[in-house]
Amino acid sequence: MRGEIAPHRVGEPSPLIFHLTVALSAYGQALAMAPRADSPDFPWLPALAPDRETVAGLDQTEITAEVAARLQAMMTGIETWQRHPYRRSLDEAPAIWSDGCTRLRDFGAVPGATRPDGPPVLVVPSLINRPYILDLLKGRSLLRWLAAQGFRPLLVDWGEPGPEEVGFSLDTYGERRLVPALAAARALAGRPVPVIGYCMGGTLAVGLAARVPEDVAALVTIGAPWNFARGIGIAGALRTLIRSRGAERFEQLLKSMGAAFGLVPVTFLQSLFALVNPMQAAMKFQKLARLDPASPAAELFVALEDWLADGVPMPAAAASDLLVGWQIRNLTGSEDWRFLGQRVVPSEIRAPTLVVCGESDSIAPPSLARPLASVLPHAAIRVARTGHVGMIIGSEARTAVWRPLGDFLRTYGS
Repeated sequence: MRGEIAPHRVGEPSPLIFHLTVALSAYGQALAMAPRADSPDFPWLPALAPDRETVAGLDQTEITAEVAARLQAMMTGIETWQRHPYRRSLDEAPAIWSDGCTRLRDFGAVPGATRPDGPPVLVVPSLINRPYILDLLKGRSLLRWLAAQGFRPLLVDWGEPGPEEVGFSLDTYGERRLVPALAAARALAGRPVPVIGYCMGGTLAVGLAARVPEDVAALVTIGAPWNFARGIGIAGALRTLIRSRGAERFEQLLKSMGAAFGLVPVTFLQSLFALVNPMQAAMKFQKLARLDPASPAAELFVALEDWLADGVPMPAAAASDLLVGWQIRNLTGSEDWRFLGQRVVPSEIRAPTLVVCGESDSIAPPSLARPLASVLPHAAIRVARTGHVGMIIGSEARTAVWRPLGDFLRTYGS
C-alpha cells in the first residue's frame, strides 16, 4: 500500500523518536547478550526461559537477521498505518448542552437509536484522550450499542482546553462542567440518572456519586484506577521517573510547562504512557505489518491508532491532580481526595455500582481498579479477560462488558 502520508499521521506515533530509540536499544541489547543465553544467570523471563541445550551455540548471524527483520517489520507497520486510506467518518452526535469547550452529546439522536426519549445515561470519559474511543467504528461503538438497546447515552465531550480552561483543576472540571452536565441529564430524565465512567472518567464518576448522590441513580466504572499504593502501570512509571527528585519538583515541572505552553503538551503525556510498556509500539506495528491492509482487522488497528495519536493537552493544575495527587500521593485510595469541596468517601456511596476491570489492563491493572469494589457498599465486580481499550472495542467487549452493562442499566437505570 503506497500513497501520501495522511497529514494527521505525520511524525506519529508520538513520541516517534522514543519508540524508534527504544526498539533499537532493546534489540541491540538482545544481540549483545545472545552469546550468554545458555548461562545459568541469564535474565530470562520465567515464561520464556528455554533449557540451556536449546540456546547453546546460538548463531549470531541468524539472530542479527531476526533483529533486522523485526526492525524492518516495525517500520513497515508504521508506514502502513501512516499511508492507510481509513479516515474517521462517523458523524458527531448533536450537543444538547455546552459550556466553554465542553459539550454534552446526545446519542439518543444518532441513526440506529431505538428510543430517542429513552432513559438518559451520563457517560464520563477520560480527560487525557478524545472521547470517541466510545464511538470508534460502526459495530465498535459502545454508545451506539446502548442507544440501540433503548437507552439515551449522553456523552461528556470535554473538548480541547481553551483560554477559559487553562487554569482548571480536576475540582474545577467537576464544578464547572461535570455537575452541570449531570444536572442537564437529570432534567431530561426528571429523576436521578445512571453514570458510566471510563478510565479516569470512572474515578471522576465516583467523586460525582459521592458528592452529588441525589442525582446519581447507579454507578458504573470501566477500567477506573483507584488505589495506586502498589505503584504499577502509569503510577509505577511515574514513581520511577521522579523517585530521585520528589513529587514537589514534578509538580513544579508541570507548572512550568503550563506557564511556558499554556497547557501540559500532548507529547509529554504520551511519553508517560509509553514508559508503561516501552516495546509496545514495536510489537504492535510488527503485527500490523503482517495484516492485509484491506482487512477489517487492519482498519480497526488504524482507527485505534488514530485515536491514540489524537491526544489532548491538559491544564497544569488538572495534570498535577491526576499525576501527582492520584498517581503519586494516592489521594483516592487513601480517601484523602477532595472533590467538589469535600473528601470523597466511597463507603458513603449508596448507589448500586458495577466495577469492571480488565485482566490484562496495563493502564488501570486489576490491583488498581479492584480495590474500588471493596470500599463501595453496593458494588458488584466483573473482571473481563481483556485489556484497557479491549473492554470498549475488543472482540470480547460485547460479551464481557457491553451486555452485562446493559443488564445492569435495565435493572437500575430504566
